[in-house]
Amino acid sequence: MPMEYLRALERDALPLIESDAVNIDKLRILRAAGMVEVQLPPVDSPHQKAQVLYVTGLGCATLRACGARVKTHHRESHCDLESSYD
Repeated sequence: MPMEYLRALERDALPLIESDAVNIDKLRILRAAGMVEVQLPPVDSPHQKAQVLYVTGLGCATLRACGARVKTHHRESHCDLESSYD
């Protein structure tokens, strides 16, 4: 999942026009996942330009969840349970 690109889109002023073919492919994935609303060109179109309208609520929630996972990844887990040798 192109999460770095989604994070960049969240920070950008939308709507915006994207003409980079690699980023348009990322937008196709993000749209299929329901994370962005975008007007995409046909795959076989000679003029590849997409208009990114907005990051959806699901996209924003996914970014928040990914950010939380990154932050908690470095925390040590503590266990208050004692071993039982019954």
